[in-house]
Amino acid sequence: MILIRHGETDWNVAKRIQGNTDRPLNARGGMQAQLAARYVRKRFEFSQIWSSDKRRCVQTAAALELPFKRTPTLREIDLGQWEGRSWSELQEESPEMAARYFRADPTFRVPGGEQISGVVDRGRRFMDEARLAEAEGDVAVVGHGGSLVALLVAMLDLPVNAMSKFHLDNCSVSVLDVAPGLIRLHSFNETDHLEGTMAGPGW
Repeated sequence: MILIRHGETDWNVAKRIQGNTDRPLNARGGMQAQLAARYVRKRFEFSQIWSSDKRRCVQTAAALELPFKRTPTLREIDLGQWEGRSWSELQEESPEMAARYFRADPTFRVPGGEQISGVVDRGRRFMDEARLAEAEGDVAVVGHGGSLVALLVAMLDLPVNAMSKFHLDNCSVSVLDVAPGLIRLHSFNETDHLEGTMAGPGW
């Protein structure tokens, strides 16, 4: 199973909170998507490709030039009233709330948004939706930094607050070996294929 975070958006560069806001890739994000697609197509033969239905993920998945399924189950965590605002602004204004978010407190919810544990629950639902236990061949999943980390936590049967221990860069590739009774993280946050198109951590 291959996890691919979407390419860069202008809000990633500005460190603005995207959540469920439907932002497209910027020019560098489009290049990243092409490089990630070329990298994974050389290494894997996909029997299934899944993507969040948000534009930045759909555009990244489309670079693979293979059929794929879109699902709202893979959407980013809904960050309600925080969306569109900058992280630095929020950390200054509400340091305790920001700290709870970055610790991945399972009960934390932004006003108007989704509880952190909810995105991990969606990861578990996606495993059922995609019938991952029955899948044959390689499966690609194109998603968001938060939703892919939540899926990883669900697949590895880790506690919700383990989300705070992982960060995925734009168009990074992570690989899990999935076999009956065994799921193992093979590689995490690979970015060498991006050939100088990275601009530092993209939130």
